[in-house]
Amino acid sequence: MRLESHGTKVFLCSDAGVIHVPATLYLNEKYGNPHTKGAVSRSLRVWVRAADAFGVDLASRALEGVWLYEQEKKSLRHLAFLQINEVESLSDIAVKTIASAKKVKKGAPDDDPGARAGAVGHNTAAKQLVNIADFLTWFYRTVIEPRMPHGSKKAVALRAQVEACSEDLKKAIRTTKSSHPHSIRSVPADRFLQIYSALYLRAADIFKTEGKKVSQMIFRDRAMTLLAGEGMRPGAIGNIAIQDFRWEGGNKAGYITIQDNTARRGKSLTTATPVQKGTRSRNGYNSEYVLTVWPTTADAIKVYLDNERNLLVMRGLRNRSKGFLFVAEHGGPISDRSTITHVFARARRGLASLGLLKREQDDQYQRSDEYWFNAYLLRHSAASLFYSMKSLEMNDEVVQDLMKSRFGWSLESQMPSLYARRAMSTAASLTVNEFMDDLFAAAKAARFAATGQESSK
Repeated sequence: MRLESHGTKVFLCSDAGVIHVPATLYLNEKYGNPHTKGAVSRSLRVWVRAADAFGVDLASRALEGVWLYEQEKKSLRHLAFLQINEVESLSDIAVKTIASAKKVKKGAPDDDPGARAGAVGHNTAAKQLVNIADFLTWFYRTVIEPRMPHGSKKAVALRAQVEACSEDLKKAIRTTKSSHPHSIRSVPADRFLQIYSALYLRAADIFKTEGKKVSQMIFRDRAMTLLAGEGMRPGAIGNIAIQDFRWEGGNKAGYITIQDNTARRGKSLTTATPVQKGTRSRNGYNSEYVLTVWPTTADAIKVYLDNERNLLVMRGLRNRSKGFLFVAEHGGPISDRSTITHVFARARRGLASLGLLKREQDDQYQRSDEYWFNAYLLRHSAASLFYSMKSLEMNDEVVQDLMKSRFGWSLESQMPSLYARRAMSTAASLTVNEFMDDLFAAAKAARFAATGQESSK
């Protein structure tokens, strides 16, 4: 199956071009963001493959007072761990028997399909089942329930089955604990400021091609990475219009209005189109706000505007930028998120060559010897720095509210609390380290007093 876009609508179609109507209606009714539609559509493709293999017709089953059987739910649980191309390549017999298939990985527990070679992560598989469960609930409430006798025993019993089925699917896969303060991908404040300084002052040493030549878009790349250092998501960076940027110059802060500029593109959005998270969502994101940026970041944007951008957009007979701040090498707006990904990949190579991605010795949260650099490392590092600075002058609740405003989190988001818990954990560790240093110093002094000799410890 494939997902096709036409204007603001998407269509889930078979390879023969036949539209899957329920899935298409669900995607367009429930979701506005094209990236979310793409992610949910992959879950629905898993459901469609299972439904075809088992011959599931929900409408016919509803007439019989039946929803899903246990074997079908078990197969969905196992299919959720497979890559979508593998799911759609399975025969009907394979789909029906996958729940009882032997594991590929030697020594893996028989009840853990996630242990198979090539399996997707547990959190991804769990999310796929949640999406399927939500679709099945929507189908029942939208299509089935309005057409059943209200209050009849069959309707009540079927509703209970639907709700129980959805709960079973949502709880079928145990997720990992990703919402934990230790899971935040950031660097210590001192290292973050060193990286920011290097990006601003040493761009020529950082933004180089794989052939070691300075990037032709060095000023654009510098401005984009510095905006990530202000806490902006990569999708939002690729969605800024020129009129969204304001700066009076000098040591004054700059301002960027974060808003939905996708209509400027004048064409259908795809899952690759850079967009600000939440602007087209119905989940209450704080997606439109004004971001205050450091004067150095504003200066980097101004240098890019006055140099590279002007040359690019004036190269042809007409300005093809459509008013977007950041443009691609052809002078038009950045239309694919991979362009932004490549910018941060260049920055990663350059920063690594300068030794700025090596793990800080006292960083208790980083396990590997080197930080993995991308836009979100800068975003989360900026959030960590923001919390540590603001918490010195404001109470915790106010700081967390400010973080939701600055970093575009929803009012219900728990992300700010993760930074608070991590800050408290770090402070406790530093206090213990200082205590240990004092103990070692006292022990050393005691040994000197007793022996009259300096101790090497």
